Amino acid sequence: MNRYALTFPVRPGSEATVAEILSGYAAPPAGRPEAALPLLDRTSVFMAGTVVVRVVDITCPPAEAIRHLAGQPQIRAVEEQLRPYLAEDRDLSDAAGRRRFLATSVMRVVANRNGHTGHLPRTAALYQTLPRQGREVARLLAAEGPAPGCGATVFRRRDMVVHLLESPDGMIAVPLAGLLAPLVRLARPMTLVTDRVVGAMA
Repeated sequence: MNRYALTFPVRPGSEATVAEILSGYAAPPAGRPEAALPLLDRTSVFMAGTVVVRVVDITCPPAEAIRHLAGQPQIRAVEEQLRPYLAEDRDLSDAAGRRRFLATSVMRVVANRNGHTGHLPRTAALYQTLPRQGREVARLLAAEGPAPGCGATVFRRRDMVVHLLESPDGMIAVPLAGLLAPLVRLARPMTLVTDRVVGAMA
């Protein structure tokens, strides 16, 4: 199983509308019906202000997952609804557009530690770091590690860091907030917009 995060900004003032769009669409098919493992396992969307982060667990490269999703009617409909509210326009209908989207949205996985089985509740925290401090913030979060029976993933894109937590109690927290305060200009919990187990894998 591979875990990725994709992020994109939306226009100020559109947050509530974007959250409604992203929470209300029908789940797409998991893909690869003839194989033992589906393409998609789980997808979670978080928002904090104008920042949207989608975390996906997939069994294929991101380009293959995006190509599969772009071909689904419900995803095409969501993309059309989102376009007026995107801070940066995108077109997933052709290969070049999908490549551009991936190049500008994929967050690097700094650490991924999973101490559990199954699908636990997810929470996330967003860190907007001071210039050139993203690497250090991600390093400190990665060194923290999850509690027993929980999972933690740290994603980074430039000066943006996202800390994903998976725990039985769905604890909402901003890890290391005090320690990281000199390195960040914003640290806040993210709102879970939608969380779907698409492929229903254990």
